Amino acid sequence: MAIFEVIDPVLGATTPPGPWVMRPAPPVSFSVAAAPEEAGPVWRVNLPADLQAAQVVLDDAGRSLHAQEVALSSATARLQRLARGGASFSTRMPAPEAELLGLMMEARAAESGAASFGLRESAMAGWQEAEERFQAFANQIQTTLTTYAVVETTIEQVLIGRSRVDLSGGIQSLFRDDFQPDEIELHRKTLSVALASRAALLRTFITVLRGATIVATMFSSPVGAISALPAAWKFVDQLLDDMRATA
Repeated sequence: MAIFEVIDPVLGATTPPGPWVMRPAPPVSFSVAAAPEEAGPVWRVNLPADLQAAQVVLDDAGRSLHAQEVALSSATARLQRLARGGASFSTRMPAPEAELLGLMMEARAAESGAASFGLRESAMAGWQEAEERFQAFANQIQTTLTTYAVVETTIEQVLIGRSRVDLSGGIQSLFRDDFQPDEIELHRKTLSVALASRAALLRTFITVLRGATIVATMFSSPVGAISALPAAWKFVDQLLDDMRATA
């Protein structure tokens, strides 16, 4: 069974674009002899033993990533359309737009005092969750930019190739002693998908920053500008989740 996983040291890290699932990093153990080198995320792909099946899995992963990148590229235009009033509440409204408008309506009602106590509590909880998850995402981006990344390829849980990507983009790769030429090609494809997903994760952050400038215009109070970043992140994250669900 093929498994695409990212082991990230940041608690609550966001799933990168692509076929990945998140796994928590194991606890760091310290020795008296030397301080451990600061570790970054590990991108690990486990492939089936059949060579043709493994190649199909990696090709499908590339197509999944491309579809999510296309969806990501539409986020700014969709937010601009929403800010211009180009969408209204209806059962046909896409989930990212509906959730963002719902969150904003709750926040406005809570600020104006028109909401009941229960609704104010609900609005505060929704914003707090968005803020906490955006902060985890920001920490994840910082870790991605300041630590090396490791990409591993396994076949039926047996490690066949491992690459380390440093901060300058340099790559050092190691393979098992009895490697086969086809295994090098599989690891090369794994590395390509992982690095493309890593780049898409960074573009996601840029998209959120751009989206926040649009979301800020949809609020009438200074509080709205502060809330724009987590709100934009929630919109983009929901957009990518929807695309994963249909992949």
